[in-house]
Formats: sequence, C-alpha cells, structure tokens
Amino acid sequence: MTKKKPEIVIDQILLNQRELFLYDSVTQESAQKLIKEIIVLDSKKHAPINLWINSPGGNVTAGLAIINIMKSVKSKITTIVNSEACSMASQISIVGDKRIITANGFWMAHDMSGGITGDYLGKVKYRAKYLEKLFDVLEEDYKKYTKLTKKDLEIARNGELWLNAEQCLEKGIVDKILK
Repeated sequence: MTKKKPEIVIDQILLNQRELFLYDSVTQESAQKLIKEIIVLDSKKHAPINLWINSPGGNVTAGLAIINIMKSVKSKITTIVNSEACSMASQISIVGDKRIITANGFWMAHDMSGGITGDYLGKVKYRAKYLEKLFDVLEEDYKKYTKLTKKDLEIARNGELWLNAEQCLEKGIVDKILK
C-alpha cells in the first residue's frame, strides 16, 4: 500500500504568503471573500498584503465595502493590476498603499449603470440622484489618489476613460510599471 501524497492547497499557500486576488467581477460574494481574507491577514500581523487585480469591475457598493476595509486595516496593501482593472476594479486599484500595473495592463473608469430601465418615473429620478451622489464619492477618490485632470474625469463620467500602463503612470494612477 502506497502512501498518498498530501494535497497541496494553492489558495491556502498564497493566502499564507499574503497574496490575494480579485480575478472576477466585483460582486457581494467576491467582496465578502476578499474582505474576510484582508481582515484575517491583518489580525495575524500588520505586514504587507499584495492584492492582484484582473477584473472587469462590477457592483459599486460591494467595491466600496472592499475599499473601506483596505483603508481601515493597519497592513499596507499593494494593488497590482495584472491585465485589467475596469470600472469598480479601477477604483479599488487606486487606493492601494503602493500601486503597480503590469506593462501590458490597462485601466478603465466610466459612468455607472443604474439598472433603472422600466421603472416608474419617480423611481428613475430618485435613482439618478442617488447615482450622481455615488459617483461624486468615487470621483473624490480619483481626485485624492490620482493626477486625473478635470477633462479625464469628464470623459469617465460621460463615457469611458481607457489608459495603458504608461498613461496610468503619467496620471498617478500607479506608482510603478511591472516589467
């Protein structure tokens, strides 16, 4: 009878090495998992954490929950854009204590979708006001953590602002390009 080799649990090894991943849409479920991981790592010791991002974005309130935790823990969190950080993922990427992007990575910010089709007019008006206020919250972080210009923010608010790694470095979205 041969002894079975112990199974290597890659996710646990990476977690122990303080390597976290946002490699899917930002959802309540992905946010909850990431938040729990950050809290656990921070409670063990206040050492640097790497957050690797390759995400098309997603739910704004779930993303804000991630950002709130990132801002509140004592551990320094480095965000590393590995390919793409779009929409809400772009917002998460800018609040890292250190911010890195891969040489072929790209970043995109854009206006929010409200999911308001087919609703009553009053509900549409209320939702539009809420979304405007929510975008103002996001825009404050863009102003605080980047060198995006007023024109850049207008492009993002009225469409999509796409930037490659070099442009991200120029506009203060990242501190370094990983080559």
